[in-house]
Amino acid sequence: MILCFILCSFSYASMAVMGYLMFGPSVQSQITLNLPTEKLSSRLTIYTTLVSPITKYALMIIPIVNATKSWLPMNGKKRPFSLFIGTALVISNVIVALSLPFFGDLMSLVGAFLSMTASIILPSLCYMKISGTYQRFGFEMVVLWTIVLLGVAVVILGTYTSLLEIIRHF
Repeated sequence: MILCFILCSFSYASMAVMGYLMFGPSVQSQITLNLPTEKLSSRLTIYTTLVSPITKYALMIIPIVNATKSWLPMNGKKRPFSLFIGTALVISNVIVALSLPFFGDLMSLVGAFLSMTASIILPSLCYMKISGTYQRFGFEMVVLWTIVLLGVAVVILGTYTSLLEIIRHF
């Protein structure tokens, strides 16, 4: 697990350095914004990047659709009604996203608080508990606690920054 964190961190950092070396101080926050739009390969990359969130969103909303269908009587089991429920949920999400001017900041808040907690902090703590690493002092425990503490710092800083941006909208 530690090796995975190290490899991911190294690959992210090396990509950031290479991006800066390629584009200089005019580097954009999203890699696709740096690509030349006149090349076919760049356009294909951008379109592929756009398709990815759409397919992920469909996968993420399936449990919500299934839970909604389970609350309904037998009509929820029929295919046309099931399609209607899924479509209605997607449309309602789009309406909420378009009607809230600070929706991006709200998603930043959720991402900073929940994503970091679920992907960095909790797996490290669970690994320490399952493996018994927390009971003995060593290099592995130091690295794991460093990861946990950095994760907590990112959660606090990201949540604080997101809340400031949401408050700024009011």
